Amino acid sequence: MKSITITPLKPGSVRLEEVPAPVPAPGQTLVKLLEAGVCRTDVEIFDGLYGEPPAGQASLIMGHEALGQLENGDLVVPMVRRSCGGCANCLDGNQDMCSTGNFLERGIKGLDGMLCEYIAEYPRYLVPIRPEARPYAVLAEPMSVVAKGIRQAGLIQGRLAWAPKRALVLGAGPIGLLATMALRILGWETVTVARKPAGSLKAALAAECGALYVSSAETPVTDLPAKYGLFDLVFEATGSPDVAFDCLGAAAVNGVVCLTSVTGGDARKSVPAARLNRDLVLGNRVVFGTVNASRKDFEDGLVYLERINAAFPGLLNRLFTSRVPLEKAAGVFSGQAEEIKTVVEIAAA
Repeated sequence: MKSITITPLKPGSVRLEEVPAPVPAPGQTLVKLLEAGVCRTDVEIFDGLYGEPPAGQASLIMGHEALGQLENGDLVVPMVRRSCGGCANCLDGNQDMCSTGNFLERGIKGLDGMLCEYIAEYPRYLVPIRPEARPYAVLAEPMSVVAKGIRQAGLIQGRLAWAPKRALVLGAGPIGLLATMALRILGWETVTVARKPAGSLKAALAAECGALYVSSAETPVTDLPAKYGLFDLVFEATGSPDVAFDCLGAAAVNGVVCLTSVTGGDARKSVPAARLNRDLVLGNRVVFGTVNASRKDFEDGLVYLERINAAFPGLLNRLFTSRVPLEKAAGVFSGQAEEIKTVVEIAAA
């Protein structure tokens, strides 16, 4: 079968490659892949910043956002992370909270991904998709990250009487824009900040769901509190280690900062450690990281997508800024700076 394959940690080694089609193990089912999304994680793997092939292999099939179809015609979204099989969280179905680090992730760590024609998968890692969701279902994986971040923030703040009203979203890639839409659906006043100017497509998409868009070229992240006040939730999705620290000062008393970026490389930054420590302690502020998602978050994410699509018809589909066939997908990773969501079309349903 055709696949988009890379030699991990070797920058730019991606290629279209013929590989054997998977043979389902006992208990697995064959999934025909229809579409796959490209995200910043894929670009960083392309750049050689991380990535790990399956044991005994030198190459890794890329891709961890996908929509597939079972042999009976049902649509499914495969989950990304696989249980380590040993820790209490994985055994409880929360492999996104793995304690050992021995998990596998499709297209990222130790398990081939989904920029290919078929995968073999266990049903517990396949989330059913309603036919009506077919036009936007490839967004289920990034939306699951958003759903988990919002859910985890609420769980953490169950320690107090928390009535959040204002959110700051940093980044207007797929996760940032999906977070903006989800928070608006929840009725939060939302400010979305990204590098693009106010007249850009990203600004328009944020504004169309009722958010205020701010260009960081005009208002740096560190200046946001003075201009727009403090926020009950800061949802960071920029991919920038600088922003991950610069945004901490935007959280209100009893506020939460949710970091979703997985940053590769070895970037360093000087921070005002004393002030940050003082503000976090005296303000009962929380900073937490969230990665990947559990089955519940995929399911919650699909509900968010359904609600967004109902409230803002056509808005989700405007996130898809380019579509390419699988045969040409090896060429998309170096041109993602101007894209929101590139979709690789693998097969027709």
